[in-house]
Amino acid sequence: MKKVLFLALLFGAANVFAASVQEQMDQDPKVKAVIEELVIANHILYDQNAVDGYGHISVRNPANPNTFFLARSVAPSTVKVEDIIEFDMNGKALNGDTRVAYGERFIHSGILRNRPDLNSVIHGHAPPILPYGLTGTTLKPVYHMSSFLGEGAPIFEIRNFAKPNPDTDMFISNVELGNALSQAMGLQYFVLMRGHSYAAGGDSIKKAAFRAIYAIQNASIQSEAMKIGQVQYLTPGEASISQETIEKTIGRPWQLWSERVKKSQP
Repeated sequence: MKKVLFLALLFGAANVFAASVQEQMDQDPKVKAVIEELVIANHILYDQNAVDGYGHISVRNPANPNTFFLARSVAPSTVKVEDIIEFDMNGKALNGDTRVAYGERFIHSGILRNRPDLNSVIHGHAPPILPYGLTGTTLKPVYHMSSFLGEGAPIFEIRNFAKPNPDTDMFISNVELGNALSQAMGLQYFVLMRGHSYAAGGDSIKKAAFRAIYAIQNASIQSEAMKIGQVQYLTPGEASISQETIEKTIGRPWQLWSERVKKSQP
């Protein structure tokens, strides 16, 4: 009994004295770099219309793959380093942080927990994406920049997983729905959410941002092309080869986007 009590106290003490986000940044250059990149990514995604006043991006903690960083509940364009919170893979804020968190942090916890190959997740409500989830029309790559879409983005239907009532507010607001979204995403990098929009993932912040931005561009181009006539989509082979080629160069648009948002800041 004494041993159990001692372990409980020890575990509690470990939680109390866990390093804050700022302390981790001070102690580990990798954590500092990824947090700073996360802040810039929030601004880029807003500037590129991948998110608006809503939407968010997360990144796995490079020092602890079982936690991730995500801003508190603020507009993406306003995110600063001090807004970042650390979460566990159940979407629980760590280090005693009691600030209001995004209600849909379970999108991030669900995908990051079930997809160890992904380190960053984005969720937004870009209008060009919405018609595909609403109609069941497959969002497929129409050009090399969106080749990561492969044979088409899957669609998550929340009605199939919501309990006890299939009618919801459309939010991924708990662990179970986060897991269901991840299962719908499968091994893809982009998933549509009917009546809601999208989630995207990558093994880095840069790659996740690249995929979110170019999937939205693909949606706009595909919609216009379908009005004109028969669309010639990339074949699975073309998509695979194009993805391997183009994703080696994502530092180029990232440089453009990051310099653009830095120039716009006071």
